[in-house]
Parts: sequence; structure tokens; C-alpha cells
Amino acid sequence: MKARGIFLPISFLLFPILLSSAAEAVQTGGSISLYPTDWGRLVKGSLVDVVVAVNNTSSDTPATDFPDGVSPVAAKLSGGVTILLACADADCTTQVAGKLKFVPVGPSGCVDKLAGVNACSAAGPDAVLVSLKASGIALPAGGSVDVATIRLEVIDTENVVQLGLKGMSDPSAIRACSSSTPSVCASCDATGCTTLVLGRSGEPLGCPHACPERIIFRGDAATPDFFEFHGLIRPGSGIDPATEGFALSLSNALFAPIFSFALPPGAFKQQGSGTFTYRDNGARKAGGIAFVKISRRDGPADEYKIDIQAFDAGLASKATQPVMTVEFEIGDDPFQTTNTWIQKPNGWFVNLPK
Repeated sequence: MKARGIFLPISFLLFPILLSSAAEAVQTGGSISLYPTDWGRLVKGSLVDVVVAVNNTSSDTPATDFPDGVSPVAAKLSGGVTILLACADADCTTQVAGKLKFVPVGPSGCVDKLAGVNACSAAGPDAVLVSLKASGIALPAGGSVDVATIRLEVIDTENVVQLGLKGMSDPSAIRACSSSTPSVCASCDATGCTTLVLGRSGEPLGCPHACPERIIFRGDAATPDFFEFHGLIRPGSGIDPATEGFALSLSNALFAPIFSFALPPGAFKQQGSGTFTYRDNGARKAGGIAFVKISRRDGPADEYKIDIQAFDAGLASKATQPVMTVEFEIGDDPFQTTNTWIQKPNGWFVNLPK
């Protein structure tokens, strides 16, 4: 019988920040989510694509003279979104120069973008500007929109372990109006942050608190929900992701599975002697596995770090119970962990045991 691999969980860090402003019969709220395809560990020369998504939490508010309740309403994003690089603190009041740089891709500078985006460009040495066309971008009620994807390069890792990214809309960039009285509107801005970990495997993270695995409900079938998982694994035998298939599933007591995806042998690209990656940017819209990275650690023999991102439109309707099981297979080496997740307004998270 094939030996079952040993699962050794680790953690992840993301800080979404939501701001809102109220007017008579509508409140405008939103946030920015920054989704890196690989948050670490990153070494000099590593390239990371970061999806910049804007989430709309605007809604009607009750009013004596108007028939409004509290249902979500659509909004519009105007102006632009600035991403500050290499933040040394939570508010990004200090940036560490010379660590990260923007890498323009194609004529627009964006790896990918909506039609309403004009360009992605450097805004000084430590910032990127995603500029919008004058028509702006429509944000669906209670939904999320992937505005653009930018590419960053790690140019130095000395004397730093963690660096943040902070996304900020222009002031009053999100505007929503009452569903009963369109002349009554409110405008507000939005922010959001994430963290990148630099350095070689085995070096201390310096993470002061637990960092969760995540499920984020993003809207509807046009914007599939997001699943992210990170862990350490010790296979029962040698693995070769470059020639082996990969399978991923999430289950609970009601749905076995909630989703199930598979990659054929040959889907992974090998980078160096012990790192294998798979990337499908189209999964953010079509569903499926978007990113997997399997990398051998420098310390213990036959120990690997795995990072997974996937999208599925059925998460919001099926991930309804806190006890969920994550399973994946590399070739014929299976790994499984069952945990009690904690519910949030827009999804779930879990701090895996150390």
C-alpha cells in the first residue's frame, strides 16, 4: 500500500481593509483585494503577478420618505488605483526602497486588464498606477471585479523578511446611488493590503500572529469564489511533479466534494532543481486551479512547501458548514487535512495547527 504523505501546515497573511461612507438613502462601501500568485518565499529575480480586484459592498439604507431597505446596489469606480510596494508597516507610511520593482508587460503595461483600464505604469520607484478610462468601471451589486493584473520583480532580499503591498483608490473613487432616488448618491475610497515573504526556505518568518487559509465569496458565476491554501508536506516517497498529475478537492459533510479539479502529467513547469509551478490566469473567470507551486525546502530532506489558488462558482452555495476537508494528490501521494473553519461575512478562514 502506498504510504500516505505527512501534512505539515503553515500559514498566510492578508489584510483586507474596508471603508464606507453613508448618505441619506445609500451607503458606499468597498475594498481592494491584492492576490499575489506566489507570496513566498521569494528570492532575488522572482516574478510575481498580482491581481488587483475591487469589491463593492454598497447598499441602500432605510429612509423615512423613500422605499429603500438595505439591499446591495451597484456602484462605479473612477480615477485609478495605486499600489504601493515594499511597505514596512501596516499603514505603508514607510517603504523599503530597492526591494521590488514594477515590470511592464505588453503595450498597456498590464499582464491582464478590463476594457475600462487605460494602462498599468510605474508611479515612481515604489508604486504602480492602474489608470482607468473616463468611462470608469461598473461594479455589480455585492460583487467583485478583477480590474487588472500587474507584474512585480524581487530585486533584493537583504535585511528584510516581510514586505507589504497596499492598494488605494483615488479619493471618492467609488460612487453608488439610492435605488429609489438616483439623485441621492454617496462616494468613498477603498484600500486593501497583502504581504510578501522574502528569503530562502528555512529562514524564520517573523510572523507575529497566525496567518489563515482562505475562502472568499466574490459574487456570481461570472466571478467565481476564491480558495487559497498553503502547507508543508513530507511525501511517503519521492515525487516528481513535472511528470505526475495533480488533483485537488474540498469537501464537507453535505458535499463530497464541494469542488474537485485535476491537472494532467506535464502541467507543471520546473524551475531550478526543486521548484515546480502551474499557472492558469483564465481560472479567475472560468473556474479551476489558477496556481500551484511545489518547492523543496532547504532544511529537512524530502520536505516541500505547497501553495494553491483555485476558483469555483459553487463555493458560496456549498461551503456552508465549518468542518471542511482539503485533499490533494501529487501523483499517487495523497495528502489530507480536516479542520473547523471560521465564518466571515464574505467567506471562511482557518488557522491551521502548527
